[in-house]
Amino acid sequence: MEDVFYLTRGWRNATYIMFSALICVFVFLPVYSFSDPFLRQGIFFILPLSLIVIGVSVCGILQADEKIFWNDHSVRKVSRLVNREILLTDVKGFKFAWNYLHIVPHKGKGKRILVSTYVCGMRLLHEELVSRYPDLNRQM
Repeated sequence: MEDVFYLTRGWRNATYIMFSALICVFVFLPVYSFSDPFLRQGIFFILPLSLIVIGVSVCGILQADEKIFWNDHSVRKVSRLVNREILLTDVKGFKFAWNYLHIVPHKGKGKRILVSTYVCGMRLLHEELVSRYPDLNRQM
């Protein structure tokens, strides 16, 4: 049996709306700065800033569809930008930091998997981890 965890619909929609609005603003800003003489002086600052914000916003939109798969053998994170898998025998423990649950593997067994605390079924995932692995925040 495999459990699937994904970002809640409200947070996913809010992510799409927020990052789409940022893209619109930072596409409009350089276009408008070519026609406004006052803003044209700052085009060398505005254009790179706009490109960076647009790039980060596109990455945020792509990452909003991430899914976490938990089965009897492994935990996987699948998204358009990041795909990771840790075998359950290789998991060292877990910890909470900011709004993320970190699933930490043993050294040399892969990279940690970050799970947003806003995913559907976070309580179930947390219970699975508590029943099998130590909380690394309490060990420090």
